[in-house]
Amino acid sequence: MTNDLRQRRKEDQSSQSIRKTSKQSNKTYGQYVIIFGILIFTCVVVIPTVVDRIKSFLIYDETSDDKYYPSEILYLFRKHDRDGDNYLSLEEFEPIASQLNQKKLPTDYIQPILNSDHLVTMNAFFEPLNISAMTKDFRYTLLNNLDELQSLKLWKEPHVSRLNFAASHFKSFLPKQNIEIGKPYWIIEGNERQFMEHLSANRYYPPDVSHDHIIFHRLLSMFHPRPFIFSRFPPQGTAAVVRARHGSLLDIYFRIHAEFQLNTPPYHPFWYTPALFQGRLIIRDDASELTYFHMYVPNEKRLNVDMEWITSKGGPSSSLEVDIGYMPRMELRSAASSISLNRTGVTSEQLVATMNENLYDDLLKSFDSPDENFTNGKEVFDLLERKFYPFKAVRKINNILYSKQIFLLVLESSAVLNLLREQFVSTWALVVDLKAIIGNQSDDTIKDSQRAKQALDNYAFPVESMIQQIDGTVISKINANDLLNINSQSEQFMNIIDDEGDITIKRYVHFLEQALNHRQN
Repeated sequence: MTNDLRQRRKEDQSSQSIRKTSKQSNKTYGQYVIIFGILIFTCVVVIPTVVDRIKSFLIYDETSDDKYYPSEILYLFRKHDRDGDNYLSLEEFEPIASQLNQKKLPTDYIQPILNSDHLVTMNAFFEPLNISAMTKDFRYTLLNNLDELQSLKLWKEPHVSRLNFAASHFKSFLPKQNIEIGKPYWIIEGNERQFMEHLSANRYYPPDVSHDHIIFHRLLSMFHPRPFIFSRFPPQGTAAVVRARHGSLLDIYFRIHAEFQLNTPPYHPFWYTPALFQGRLIIRDDASELTYFHMYVPNEKRLNVDMEWITSKGGPSSSLEVDIGYMPRMELRSAASSISLNRTGVTSEQLVATMNENLYDDLLKSFDSPDENFTNGKEVFDLLERKFYPFKAVRKINNILYSKQIFLLVLESSAVLNLLREQFVSTWALVVDLKAIIGNQSDDTIKDSQRAKQALDNYAFPVESMIQQIDGTVISKINANDLLNINSQSEQFMNIIDDEGDITIKRYVHFLEQALNHRQN
C-alpha cells in the first residue's frame, strides 16, 4: 500500500514536471514569435525611417547648417522646398525665378492723397464660396500632409473692408484718346497671342504693375492680397465704354478679367478665377471728382468661379485639379460721392460716411435716362462682352453652337466669324445649366428640355462644340482635345493639314462646313 502511494506521487510529480516544461516551451515559443515580429517591424518601418533621418541629417548638415547659413535663408529655402526633400526642383524654383525677374515683390502700392484731391471711400463686401456647389467631394481628399484648399476655406471676409482713394486715382478708367460715346476701348489689353500662349500657373506673387494699372490692383486687393490683374487664360484684360455724358460727367461701364492666388509656399498654387468683374463709375472728365463707383462679380448664374490647383509634386500636368463653384457676393461700392479735402476739412485718413441708399438711388436715376445709344445697362454690358468675344455678335438663328473658352482662338478668326454670321448663332451652356433646363418639364419648355438633353448626351469633357438643328438633333460635334491635337490623323482633317495657315482654324472651318453639307443633303 505504501509502495503504491509512493509510486503515484512520483507519477504526479513527473506529470507536473512535463506540464511545466510544456508551458515553458510554449512561453518561449511565443516570446520568439513576438521578438521575430518586432524584428520584422523594425526592418520594415523603423530602420528605413532611421536611415531617412540620418540621410536628412547629413543633407541638412551639408546644406542647411545654422552655423553656416542665416536663419532667413533657411526659412526661405524651406518655404519653397514644398516636398521637404532638401532639394529645389525646377517646379519649385519656377516661382522664385518669376520673383527674380522682377524689380521688386509687389505687395502694396501707395497712391498719395493730396490736399487738393477729392476723397472717396470704398466699401468691400464678400461672401465666401459655397463649397457644396463644387463638383468634387473633399471629405476624403485630406490624407496628404497639406490641405491645398485650406486658404480657400479660411477666406471668409474681404482683405480690407474699407479703404480711401482720391478721385484722381480713377483716371485710368478714362479713354486715352478722344471720348466717343458707345465705343468700347481697352484699358488693359490682352496679348496678341493670348489664345496661343498661356501664362504659367506655377506662381504665387503678382508681377509688377505699371503706374496706370495700380488702381486695378488696389481695388482687387481689397478682396485678397494677391490679385493678378492679367489672368493666365483668355479672356484677359480690362475694357470700358462711355455710355453717356452729362455735362462734364462721364457715365462709364467696364469689365475686368482677373484672378487671385490664394496659396503661398509650402502649399501648391491655388488659382481662384471669378467669371468676370463688371461695374460702373460716374466721374468728371478730368478725374477730379467721382460721383459713383460699383464693381462686382455677377451672381445670377448657378456657377461663377473657376478654380485650379496642384495637389502633389511631379509637375502641374500630372497633378492638376480643376473645379467650378458659386460665390454669392464679391462687390465694391463707393460709400458716397467724393468730397473735397480743402473745403470740408476732412483728412485723408478719415472715412466718408455711407450715403443713404435711397439718396444714392435717386442720384443714379438722374443718369439713367435713355439716350440715342443705349436704353439700359444690359445693352452696354453686352457691348463689352462682344469686345472680349467678337463671335458673340453673330445673331442669325439656324443652328446652336455650344462652345467655351478653349474655342476662342478659332472663334476669333475672320474665316470662322464670316461663316458663323451667315449660317449660325453662337452661344454656350454649362452642364449644370443643361441639367436645370432638362429638369424644367413644363408645357412651354418641353422643346428646350429635349434640345438640352440631346446636347448633354453628346457632351464629353472638357469642352464640346456641337451643331444642332432646330429640333435639337446633333448633326456634328468636335471636342476641344481633338481640335487642339496637332498630331491628329483623322480622315476628316487629312486634306487640310498640309495647307498653309493655322491648322486649328482650318479644322474648325472644315467642321462647320461638314455640318452645313449634312443639312443640305
